[in-house]
Amino acid sequence: MAVDIGGGIISGGIISDGELARLALMPEVRDAAQAGAELIGLWPLQTAQQLANDAKYAEDLQVRVGRSAAQVLTDEDISMADAEFVYEGAVDIPGRSQSIVDALLDVYDAYEQMEGYSSTGDTSLVMAGSGDLRVDWDERTVEAVAQGLEQIETTVLSGSLTGSEQDGSGERPNEADVESVTQRLAVVLAAVGALFEVIDTVGGFDKPSVRDTAHNFIPVMLYINELCERIAIPRIYLSSRQFEDALDKHRQRSGENSTADALTSFVAPIVKAEWEKHRNDVMFDPVAVKQAEKEKEEKLKKDKLAEKFKDVPEDKDKPPVEL
Repeated sequence: MAVDIGGGIISGGIISDGELARLALMPEVRDAAQAGAELIGLWPLQTAQQLANDAKYAEDLQVRVGRSAAQVLTDEDISMADAEFVYEGAVDIPGRSQSIVDALLDVYDAYEQMEGYSSTGDTSLVMAGSGDLRVDWDERTVEAVAQGLEQIETTVLSGSLTGSEQDGSGERPNEADVESVTQRLAVVLAAVGALFEVIDTVGGFDKPSVRDTAHNFIPVMLYINELCERIAIPRIYLSSRQFEDALDKHRQRSGENSTADALTSFVAPIVKAEWEKHRNDVMFDPVAVKQAEKEKEEKLKKDKLAEKFKDVPEDKDKPPVEL
């Protein structure tokens, strides 16, 4: 997509209705929306186990996002254990570079700053969180991103997003439910591309090496989850490598729509996989899994016994023995 920049100010809408309609028709988006609708269809959750599973997923997701964002900020590998340790309150980790810990702390602070946006629509919270991430934005870039966020919020409030009628039955969602998620996901994907474009164009970060400039785009990684929450679709996750690859896809310009198409074609399947993971995590039943493992073990034992005695001549005078 192209964003018209003039004098440091975005001219015209950052996301057009035509672009949203076009993205919503892409098969990758509709496939992801199907998975999203099936996940949403689980609500309201029916058991204490499901509620506990969802709470654990949400906490794990924040740690995963924190780790990915910090890896982009530092260009260093960070373990999940370290990311979780800092999430739980650590301010230093023996044997670890303090720069890693500081990056994780910055990301979690930014996460807390931004989370109010999902319920209030206050884009200044997103900008405050971006400041916590210490991005190299000059005044012109800050102004352009702030205006871009406001225009995305205008799209959210435009009333063009249809509602969902799912009742938590867990059954296959109807077409209206899938269409609702499709429209909302299109907004999120268009917002990612639009903000990438603004930061690239105004900030002058569109260098050949994504890795050298990717840290300046990290606020987008955190913001999109708050945007998902705001428009009532499940949160998503991109690893540090996937985020950098998404930025690279955005930069593969060869036509008016090719940038958004390449980015969407890459990100939508990742969204689908994450929503499927979320659904599987929620539905996980440790008791059922343990029972299934027990039954599998018993079957293996029976099969081994049967194999062991298969060549033993049958004694017709002996009563049958059940294995």
